[in-house]
Amino acid sequence: MLFQIDTPGGLSDSTFQITTRFLNARVPVITYVAPSGSRAASAGTFITMAGHIAAMAPATNIGAAHPVDASGGDISGDLGTKVVNDTVAAATKIALARGRNAQWAEDAVRNSVSIRDDQAVQMHVVDFQASDLADVLRKADGKTVQLPSGPVTLATAGLPTESDDPNPIEAFLHVIVDPQIAALMFTLGTWGLIFELGNPGLIFPGIIGVVAIVLALFSLGTLDANAAGLALLVFAVVLFALEVKVASHGMLTIGGVVALVLGFILLFPPWTPTLPGLRLSIDPLVIGAITLFTAAFFVLVIRAALAHRSLPVVVGTETLRGAVGVATSDLGPSGVVWVGGEEWSATSAGGPIAKGQPVRVRSVDSVRLIVEPADNLGKGRGTA
Repeated sequence: MLFQIDTPGGLSDSTFQITTRFLNARVPVITYVAPSGSRAASAGTFITMAGHIAAMAPATNIGAAHPVDASGGDISGDLGTKVVNDTVAAATKIALARGRNAQWAEDAVRNSVSIRDDQAVQMHVVDFQASDLADVLRKADGKTVQLPSGPVTLATAGLPTESDDPNPIEAFLHVIVDPQIAALMFTLGTWGLIFELGNPGLIFPGIIGVVAIVLALFSLGTLDANAAGLALLVFAVVLFALEVKVASHGMLTIGGVVALVLGFILLFPPWTPTLPGLRLSIDPLVIGAITLFTAAFFVLVIRAALAHRSLPVVVGTETLRGAVGVATSDLGPSGVVWVGGEEWSATSAGGPIAKGQPVRVRSVDSVRLIVEPADNLGKGRGTA
């Protein structure tokens, strides 16, 4: 199996999961840094060295594997020493397991050294240079590698290759696995759910909201987000939902905004070790923008809700008072009229009314309407 590598780095935990699988692979693994101009930086250094056969295309580089914190800064103090020593041990054990330059692997971690492809071959960090996949297979042919089942001699020259590129779904999921995008999707999803709760029956905002939140949770789960941060985000959604239903005078909104901000901050604690190339944190500008727009959104929702609650309550047949309709039979004085989208029994209070003549509702007597002529409206069915 051949893996083509071009990466600036990634999560340390994910990196060591990959290298562990490579070291225990039951089939030969070839790692190839390509095409020209690519790099196997940071996490890519470990993955490249973990292959049974490691190759690099011309004009590529490898190295710079010093661990950093989630925001890209140095890890100081005892924690920094502990993380560096652990990463050095991981790098050197991979190098020794594959018979590579363990001292250089240590320098790549401690001092962030990085070298070109030609230097990597000279220093025995990788096995050889190769111009393309066919060249890799040709140069790997005849080499013996050690598998758990015993030594195996490769016969790879001229073998056909089949590329396993990401499909559209995998490419989409790769795009959304980003702290900034996850934060934005969670916020938009929250807005969609709250808008649906405030306007039941619209359906579309609710569907979009649920989908956005689920995708955000998938992204955060893939990025190994902190559980406390996720709990605060869920709590914020609950507070926002209650704000729509409970008259808290904005207190639930304030609590929701605070929970949202703290949740985003705690999702990726700054002391979380990672490798260069991946900024595992949410930008303060993104958090600020989300907070501002969320607060503005709920201020508008609350004002609209309060304005709606201040309107006089009119229910039942009283809503028909003053409505305009049309006589569907002769009223002399009783008959049938069409008002408010349905037919009603009615009595004329202003003399006989001919069929088809416009009428206006003066009052409601139980289930009977008291109407009068509305000649100035012209003929035809009116609406309430």
